[in-house]
Amino acid sequence: MQSQEQKPGVTYRVTDRPLSLYGIYFDEKTDMFRRMPRDTAAEISDGVLAHSDHTSGGRVCFSTDAATLTLRAVWDALPRMNNMPLSGSAGFVLCEQTEAGESLLAALIPGYDEEHGMTRECALRSGMRDYILYFPLYNRVRQVDLTFPAGAQVGPGRAYQPVLPVLYYGSSITQGGCASRANNAYEALIAKRTGVDFINLGFSGSARGEDAMADYLATVDCSLFVLDYDHNVGTQQLQENHARFFSRYRAVRPETPVLMVSRPDTDSNPADSDRRFSIIRNTWEQARAAGDRRVYLIDGRTLFGTCDRENCTSDTVHPNDLGFWRMAEVIGRAVDEILAETVPHYRSARQ
Repeated sequence: MQSQEQKPGVTYRVTDRPLSLYGIYFDEKTDMFRRMPRDTAAEISDGVLAHSDHTSGGRVCFSTDAATLTLRAVWDALPRMNNMPLSGSAGFVLCEQTEAGESLLAALIPGYDEEHGMTRECALRSGMRDYILYFPLYNRVRQVDLTFPAGAQVGPGRAYQPVLPVLYYGSSITQGGCASRANNAYEALIAKRTGVDFINLGFSGSARGEDAMADYLATVDCSLFVLDYDHNVGTQQLQENHARFFSRYRAVRPETPVLMVSRPDTDSNPADSDRRFSIIRNTWEQARAAGDRRVYLIDGRTLFGTCDRENCTSDTVHPNDLGFWRMAEVIGRAVDEILAETVPHYRSARQ
């Protein structure tokens, strides 16, 4: 493991101003970054508890005229996975933000011997510029410091549109498995295109549509709720709780647009996928028949397209970067259209 000594300069915790932290928060009680309160996660399930302190969807934005940046990160243990590279499960990603979009500067990837943290230095571009640092998808991160050379200017970075975040709930696919980098998860790609913040509440193996989860999600302010779960329950359980989950959420959030999505990896068992989509479609049809005009539907069988579908996953289930890119195309188009229809001050990505 590389030396943890800080170079001369000015060091900020990513929770310090003027840096801007999105998608996660630092929990003083557990000394760890989290996506949702630990006590709430524990009430829902052991699986949600186990994954709620993974930093999927975490980002920090900042601006600086520094020529270099040193990142120091500390985590519990290196998340080694048999179907996902460390660049995605444990690595950070640094991009420059401009009016034209984002451009990749550095993939900050731990070595296999860096069990509890790493220090990396990377070159930045000259002049005052905006940057975004993506957190790992499956790492339990305890500390992230950014060190800039003495005398460098540091600011809050490029702001997202003045719109509430898009909220995503689902399985490991929603969490980001198995993107090669955190900025290739489909939610990050959509945020890059729309300029709207997001909250990732995907939980590997643990999106089971519990009542307590619906109740928690209903407390989260959002401009759009993407309900992306059907993977971690059997067909019978999905039949029993999908409509109830939606109704429970809708009872608290009657005006929030809800986009229902079924799973994309349908080729290995088309009959089961058809049954699952029919259940989700039935929830949507019932809501529409009852007069709900802010509920929308995407058939997950369309997400990978028609050409080279077998090249869209890492293991026949979890999307790789191509799979996530295609998901972002379809879901992102729907997100853009829904926000343009329902949020007065949203600037459409198509403009």
